[in-house]
Amino acid sequence: MEILIRKSSDSVIAVMNGCFDTQAAEMYEPTVKELESLASKPIILDCRRLEYIASSGLRVLLRLRKACAAQGQRVTLQGVNPNIMEVLKVTHFDSMFIFE
Repeated sequence: MEILIRKSSDSVIAVMNGCFDTQAAEMYEPTVKELESLASKPIILDCRRLEYIASSGLRVLLRLRKACAAQGQRVTLQGVNPNIMEVLKVTHFDSMFIFE
């Protein structure tokens, strides 16, 4: 798993590559905290190369959503593949995020 953060004047883009499982969630905890600290801007998660998401990855999505909502912002998921979209639908996460 890899998360790369790109900041612009009007948003934050986090590019996610690989499998977002428990090990990745633990390894990228500092990166997630950085994203939460940037929640005053909309956060866009580029999921084009995200292959898998476990429950620990879903918890991270909820944390980011909560941090953004507290700042009046939203989290957008881009390029979600059909397998991950199915997980998001089954867990009702599809109603919590914007999709592009």
